[in-house]
Amino acid sequence: MVKAESVQQHELGLVLAATITAIWVITLVYCLSLNLASLQLSTLIPLVLLRTFVQTGLFIIGHDAMHGTLAPKSSKLNHGIGSAALILYAGLSYRRCKSNHALHHLKAESESDPDYKSHPDHSALRWFWDFMSRYMNAKPLTILVSSWMVLIILTPSSDQQAVLSVAVFCVLPLILSTLQLFFVGTWFPHHLNKNNPNRQTPRSLTIHPWLSFAACYHFGYHREHHLSPSTPWFDLPRLRQRSPLSQTA
Repeated sequence: MVKAESVQQHELGLVLAATITAIWVITLVYCLSLNLASLQLSTLIPLVLLRTFVQTGLFIIGHDAMHGTLAPKSSKLNHGIGSAALILYAGLSYRRCKSNHALHHLKAESESDPDYKSHPDHSALRWFWDFMSRYMNAKPLTILVSSWMVLIILTPSSDQQAVLSVAVFCVLPLILSTLQLFFVGTWFPHHLNKNNPNRQTPRSLTIHPWLSFAACYHFGYHREHHLSPSTPWFDLPRLRQRSPLSQTA
């Protein structure tokens, strides 16, 4: 029974990864075909938020691949999908992200943790800047800028309109997505509170699973993730419900 459940989880993970990627591609093509000047804010804002959400989804795919849970029967397929997802996300190196993330779990909240800032006086923005500068070096930035230039050329509108469309539907969602991943998946669960230094970390958001999904694909259930890194993102709510150790301190 446990083995059958595990197989179903892995199949669902691949289906969800394919769905997220398909929505990302479809919304990209659709949004860049729109006349931005004619869009009302009531239409524009939901489109940007949707693009942001599926952009974040690409990183989540890569993240599950880093833990080997996306296609556990084939490491080549698992790492291939993860590499493609992170390149689409922000031109990131899968190998570097995987190495740093493994260290993050092994040495969480220590000086050896590449994603952690232990001093309570470090502001969230300072931490975010250090976090981004560690990953967004010349290579991913070159990939991003090159891909955006290609999209500008391919967008069926004037040059100025094409630049604006790519900025609104590609650049802005990526920026919002990095903020979403950082604050929900790194800063909130791991930061120290100088007014309560003994508060347990990593901590989890105490919100309904639907809100957790909307917030960042259940990355807010972060203590559960550290307790069971091999659990796929979509199964974290169930893990949280049945584990008394997962409650936020």
